[in-house]
This record gives sequence, C-alpha cells and structure tokens, in this order.
Amino acid sequence: MKAKLRSKKVSRNSLAGGHEIPAITRRDFLKTTAATATTLALGPMMPDFASAAAEISPSNAPYVTTLTPERVKDNNIGWVYYGAEAKDRPLMAVDKAQMKDSEFDKNATVLKCSCYYPNAGDIGHGIHWETFSFLEYQFGGRLKFERYFGQSLHSLQDGWKALRAGLVHVGQTYHLHNQGAFDLAMADGLPFLSNSVVVATQIMEEMYPKYFKKEYEAQGVSLAWIPHFDVQGLICKTPIRKLEDLKGKRIMGFGGSVQRDTLIALGATPVSLPTPDVFIGLQRGVVDGVAWAVGGIIPWRFHEVARYLTVTGLGCTRIDYGINREKFYSLPKEFQKELYYKFRLAGNHMSEGYTKLEDRGFDDLKKAGVEMIFLDPEEKKRWVGVGDTIWEQFIKKNEDKGLPAREFAKDFRAAAAKYNAMSIREIREYVQDPKNTIRGILDGF
Repeated sequence: MKAKLRSKKVSRNSLAGGHEIPAITRRDFLKTTAATATTLALGPMMPDFASAAAEISPSNAPYVTTLTPERVKDNNIGWVYYGAEAKDRPLMAVDKAQMKDSEFDKNATVLKCSCYYPNAGDIGHGIHWETFSFLEYQFGGRLKFERYFGQSLHSLQDGWKALRAGLVHVGQTYHLHNQGAFDLAMADGLPFLSNSVVVATQIMEEMYPKYFKKEYEAQGVSLAWIPHFDVQGLICKTPIRKLEDLKGKRIMGFGGSVQRDTLIALGATPVSLPTPDVFIGLQRGVVDGVAWAVGGIIPWRFHEVARYLTVTGLGCTRIDYGINREKFYSLPKEFQKELYYKFRLAGNHMSEGYTKLEDRGFDDLKKAGVEMIFLDPEEKKRWVGVGDTIWEQFIKKNEDKGLPAREFAKDFRAAAAKYNAMSIREIREYVQDPKNTIRGILDGF
C-alpha cells in the first residue's frame, strides 16, 4: 500500500508565533514516549497521589505526529491485503483476492461468523470481511467462514447471546453494551497510552489472561482476538486549540465509561447518540463535536458539518471478537492449537487495517479542507495532566472493589512501553514468531 507523503508547508495556528511546519499525514511511534513510559511504569511505588499519578503518567508525547518516509516504508513492508477485488484502497502486487469456493478443501472446517458492519466499504469489507479472508488464507483452505454481516443474523447488542447459544461460532462482543459486567477490562479507554491501535491490541491481549479473562468468560464466551479502533480525533464545529475551548462543549464519544470520565475531566459534556444519528446531531446542534476514529470521519460524513479536527490522543476502543467455547473445544486438538495462534495474527492484522484506514483518513480530511489542529507541547502537558487524574480515578475505583488495579496499571504501562518502541512492521513480525505467542487467553494454551 503506497503512503501519500507531502512536503508542502502548512500553517499551524496552535503553535506560538505562527511557525510553519511540514504537513502531517501519518502517525509516529515515539521512542521518547516509550522511554518515559518505561521509567514511569517501573519506578518505585509511592502512597501519595502526586507520586502515584506520576508513576502511571503516559508522558507528554502526542499520539500522532510527523512520520518519516523511512518509517512509512518500514511499516508497509510485508503488508498484504486479502480483499483486492473490492478496489476500496490502494493495492500492491502482493495483495490477494478473496478465496474462491474451489480453492477450499472439500473437508474444510466451517465456522459461522457474524459482524455488525455490512460487507461494503473500507471498514465492513476492507477490514472485517478482509480479516476473515486473511484467516482463510492462513489455513490454506482448511478453514472456511460462513459469513453473516450487516446484522443479518442478530443485532450487535445480541452478540454475546448469539455466541453463548451457538447461533454463531465467532462474532463481535462489544463490552460497551455490557459495561456493568466489566471492571479492569474497561482500561482500553484510559487516555494517552498507546501510539497506535496495533500497540493497543498487543497490550490488551498481553494483559488479558491475568486481568481480564475472568470478567470476560463470566459472560459464557471465550475470547478470539481483541482488535481496536482509535478515538483520538476530536472533530468539532468550532476549533479546539486549548482546554478552555472544550469547556461546556457537547461531545459524542464512542467509548466506555472511562472515556466519558475523561471528557468530563477535560471540561466537555458527554452526549450519547446512536452512530447513525450523529450527523444529524451535529447538523442540528444537538452535539458540538465527536470523539471519533480519524479514518471513520469521512465515511460517516461528519466533516461536512464539522470542519475542525483536533488530534488529542484520547485513547482507543476495543471491539472484541469472541468464540463459542463448545465449538472451539469440539475441534481436533491440533486444529485448536493452530487456530489459537492464528487468532493472535488476526487481532494484529485487523488493527493494522484500522491504522491504514486512519492514515488515509488524515489525507482525505486534508483534501476536504478540514483544519488539522495539533496541540503545542505546553498545551499537551495540560491535557495529559488531566489524563493522569483519570488513571488515578480508575485505580482507586477498582481498588475499592478489591481488584489489583495499581499492579495492573504498572503492568499495563510496562507493556505499552515495550510495544510503543516498535514499528507496526516490527510488531507484526514479533506476533508472527510462535515463541512470542501470548499464552492463556483460552484454557489449555
């Protein structure tokens, strides 16, 4: 996939003195963030609030900044898109079309899968349908998915029920629709942590066996993989250049309780709207802005009524895929083992698809005339300082429930430091190495 790099200069009003900077179109994986995070995550425990907040502080680095041509080239090495016939993105010679029926083994294992998105466009086809095609290729035709997209078999909210009942074997389990059942697992919404959704997926999967598994499996479903999309873009009808500009603004945020708490702490008023109603909400003034994935703004047409995008680093939201336990453990043991490993690849692959969608989103929003606002260093410190209070609030809330929240925060930060220091290509190759496979996500593995 070819990256669109720009060398022209653009003004950035958020910089003092109106300095000119290179146009910013793609993300960076900041080694300074990782180094700071390592120091903070592994530092000594202190009982007072200030020290506790500093210990788990996500540092003062932004989520997105400039990306060198060398890093762009590195991130794209080895990437293959398994849906080339859709023509919904720039293609490379190595990209593959969806497998034909004649290419599957006659005795291929068939798993029924469901997805909220319709099989169309950059998200539904280009990421979710494509990832199931990716898995079919990984098995060389020995695994085939019987697909039910666009809520054709059950609603998104009923994903948990459908999996428990065996209506589907693999499907989406959004924790956002069952928030009362989760505690530590709501940590995906903690702000200013990971440099990309690829990093977020690795962190959450690595933390899952020790900290999230009990909560998740209490719902009668086992985890398949944990893809993420970002909510770092704040697209508003008026420019947000500093915290004061956000005060009192009604913001729709697609995320859980932690993101809601973050918006409140930043001075905004969270508003809940069904996604199909957000455009009209912006148009009619029901909401002033939306915390959303940059790559998903144009597909939902938010940019037509909101013309200012502030890059915030607020966080990510996971969109888990679960698997029916009975079906998984009915498979031959060697097939289970192979499927477990390749589910790890699927989580990484799907999240990488979201990063590439986001990269194109930055380019497309620029072309559409949306003003990009990147917080200057001193202003970023203020936002991150607010983020620190949300981390401490999350820790206290869960410690009050008897959960090891501070230990979790240290482990969470250490994992972030590890993966923030790696490029997308490096993480992909790390996940592909069987010796790095995360153990214990499913019992017996």
